[in-house]
Amino acid sequence: MLRAKVIRGVRGAACAPRRGGFTLVEISLAMTVLLVAMMAMSASTIRTHALRRQNHERAMAQNAIRQMSEEIHALADELQAPGAGSWSSDFIAGLSPGGSLGNTFAIGELNAQVGAASVGTITVVLNEAISDDELGVELGMPRDLDSDGQADNADVTGTALILPIIITARWHGVSGDVEIKHPFYVIGY
Repeated sequence: MLRAKVIRGVRGAACAPRRGGFTLVEISLAMTVLLVAMMAMSASTIRTHALRRQNHERAMAQNAIRQMSEEIHALADELQAPGAGSWSSDFIAGLSPGGSLGNTFAIGELNAQVGAASVGTITVVLNEAISDDELGVELGMPRDLDSDGQADNADVTGTALILPIIITARWHGVSGDVEIKHPFYVIGY
């Protein structure tokens, strides 16, 4: 006759053999930890993607500004040629709407801010008396742009020997409205 083996506990009382596996509480706790970890990874992935997109947008804008700056410098140098007319008037005409460069430009797949005609704009500062605070950039203004010894002319269109330029890129990106300004000078000699 076979006898069942009785397992005795610590105090000597008989107890049934224990089954292997996990309890419902253990499974629930493991699932909760796993769910929290997956949500954290998902949020991190989404944020990383948004940051990558922001960096891509900013790089596109900076490259477009750099290219436009080079084209502006090339236009200024081209107008230095012998036989050219008034340097500043011709230069300003090239940056006016319908001019060789125009005063606005598109930047790849960036979308203009609400109410703006274009993502990129080019501003030529023609008022010697305007200040850096009014311009919103640091150019050392007011400054004598036409070499007459005073920085008080409101319009130096035909007489300027040095012109402040501000290239601005404004777009609506993944982080909202973004703006980059690049101020510099072109010189007529």
